Amino acid sequence: MEINLFKIILEGHKLKQNLSFLKEKSLEIENKSTTVSKSNLGGFNSGNIDPIIFEELSKEILHYGNIFFKKFNFKEELSLDNIWININRYKDSNLSHTHPFSKISGVFYVNAPKNSGDLIFKNPYKIDTYLLKDKIYSYNEYNSQEWNIPPQENVLYLFPSWIEHRVGINLSNKERISISFNLS
Repeated sequence: MEINLFKIILEGHKLKQNLSFLKEKSLEIENKSTTVSKSNLGGFNSGNIDPIIFEELSKEILHYGNIFFKKFNFKEELSLDNIWININRYKDSNLSHTHPFSKISGVFYVNAPKNSGDLIFKNPYKIDTYLLKDKIYSYNEYNSQEWNIPPQENVLYLFPSWIEHRVGINLSNKERISISFNLS
């Protein structure tokens, strides 16, 4: 009998959003704003924006976010707490962070060129203290200290807000545009 303890779940959904509109609007907001310093190392973070700007996407975020959250057996429906734009260009990245005071966080990829920076999740357990790297012949969900998710355009990822994560360095010569959010 196998028993899974303290399961960490991440969910991805392929959407059919108008990426041209979302990219154009994101770049327009960047041109009219100054970046907010959060976890970003370089790049642009819009800070909180009005979700009505991305009304159709915001509706899908809430829809899939509430379905995802039912797995946690919580009694309430979630609401969109905040939403913002990230634009990372060559050599930009985001430091490791969590999203305090939220329940579910996520990201939607508007523009995701190859090698533009994976979404990297950190295992909360210090596995590398017990399992030496040179003794592991293949990494999996049982022995990994980190797990990389390559960005995919028009994909929405949802995850618990308490899971530490970061964004790898953009090694492409194109901008990586994502829209991130918190639900609570």
